[in-house]
Amino acid sequence: MNEKINGFLNRLNATKIDPKKGLVLLAAVVGIILIVISSFGSETKHEAEESTKADSGFSEEEYGAKLETRIEEMVSSLYGAGRSKVIITLDCDYETVYARDGSYSKNDLSSDEESEYIIIDSDEREDGLALKTVTPKVRGVAVLCEGGDNPGVVQSIIDMLSALLDIGTSNISVSKIQ
Repeated sequence: MNEKINGFLNRLNATKIDPKKGLVLLAAVVGIILIVISSFGSETKHEAEESTKADSGFSEEEYGAKLETRIEEMVSSLYGAGRSKVIITLDCDYETVYARDGSYSKNDLSSDEESEYIIIDSDEREDGLALKTVTPKVRGVAVLCEGGDNPGVVQSIIDMLSALLDIGTSNISVSKIQ
């Protein structure tokens, strides 16, 4: 690297430019190059973050379909259930929980809460600071299976789904498939 700088300074001497001015010119050129490179780097980083966000999350339909497939496999694996089909209804779409900064005060007569969202200011846009993303809650499940006329199989499926999905047994329906 030193050789390149010395070569540059020697060429400047040959063109009758003061070496001190040449160093300032070199520093300015290097600075401009670094600014250009860093702007390309931040755009690629921003695009990579966006693609990661897009690839990491499922849509509500994709999430429901994947959940149905996994439950279908579980039910079909249950002794006596046989071939099965599953439909799941979801309560809502994904929910993002954002960080908040605030205070809470309580006295004998009332309580006051003041808070505001924490905002992150990136290059071109402002976003809230996301703490977590909550997956959609399962509202209900309908299962059709070959063993749907056997009360023991039905109860096993209901118990399994209630435990797996954390929903009440009244939100699970199991019937015999045609």
